[in-house]
Amino acid sequence: MPSQSTPLSLNWLNVIFLSATPILGIAGAIWWSATGQFNIATLVFSLVYLNLTGISITAGYHRLFSHRSYDAAKPVQWLFIALGSACFEGSVVDWSTDHRVHHRYQDREEDPYAIHKGFWFAHIGWLFAKNWRADGSAVPDLWKSRVIRHQHQRYILWSTFMGLVFPTLVCALWGDALGGLMIGGFLRVAINQQLTFLINSLCHYAGSKPFSDKITARDNWFAALLTYGEGYHNFHHAFPGDYRNGIRWHDFDATKWLIYGLSKVGLAWRLHEVPPERILQSKVLTQEKALREKLSLQTVKSPVLLEQIHKTIDAAKEQLALASERMTTIREQYESLKVQYQSLKTSQNKAFARQVADLRAKFYEAQRELKRSYQRWNAMRNGYMKLASL
Repeated sequence: MPSQSTPLSLNWLNVIFLSATPILGIAGAIWWSATGQFNIATLVFSLVYLNLTGISITAGYHRLFSHRSYDAAKPVQWLFIALGSACFEGSVVDWSTDHRVHHRYQDREEDPYAIHKGFWFAHIGWLFAKNWRADGSAVPDLWKSRVIRHQHQRYILWSTFMGLVFPTLVCALWGDALGGLMIGGFLRVAINQQLTFLINSLCHYAGSKPFSDKITARDNWFAALLTYGEGYHNFHHAFPGDYRNGIRWHDFDATKWLIYGLSKVGLAWRLHEVPPERILQSKVLTQEKALREKLSLQTVKSPVLLEQIHKTIDAAKEQLALASERMTTIREQYESLKVQYQSLKTSQNKAFARQVADLRAKFYEAQRELKRSYQRWNAMRNGYMKLASL
């Protein structure tokens, strides 16, 4: 990929395709409705196909192929490759190469869609100027796959068939081939693309930064609703190897639920989750920085009081760190013991099972202690934030 520190010439093929697709889709939809061609079956198919192809980008192109945050059975991979092709967002190799560069050089000149180059540039402008194509050398783990290599080498064939021909053929079954092309094809492609592009622009522009304030990526719940959970972008950039983006039970992350569901039926495995204590540590560091900055802006009459406040913050943070360290230690011991337990013969399991049970109990107690420590930290932080606001 060329350096982007110098002006890039336009890729007119990309400019024309990315501009014409939404125009054809919208114009086709208007014609389809206005001339009485509207067909409910075509609409239902297009909505279903929109979601199947969209989540193949998030669960497949993104979390599986770009980040290797879990492993999946070959049929699942092939389905993601085929359905992802229908979005006309590039081959798995192209998409993953650009995305890994984006994470490696986030917010720097080398970042292909860095937000500091402008909202519009990060959204779609970088594609207008994209004059490079991956050759597989940057993603050797993906290049090993014969199917991925074939998709990359024959990408136009894959994308044209899955993106335009397939929906046309399906809708032709009920006599609406043109509707399939316009609604299930062009309009759906345009929507798929714009929703993906939204992550590169809106989620680096608006939202919260609960896990790291050193990066532009932000958590945006509205974007998450539109992108199958990809909107929790601050977490994703802080912990890119995690198969989840929304980690709370109420976070809308359809991609996470799909991956988890696949794991329950044996079609996905090795789902990577960042330990909760590491996540909590990042969150607390961000909260601490915000609290100290707010306190520094206040005119406190008593320096002694301000010093005591900072000492209290240090003590609460140290207590939380000790609880986190203890949980990490016990987690490692528990996981190691579990592996040994599973490898033992049945006759040896009984005595060893008691050790596993004891360590499991200690692990759960460490979890509870970490939760209590964070509750105390949060209560203290909220109190001082209110004090600093007076």
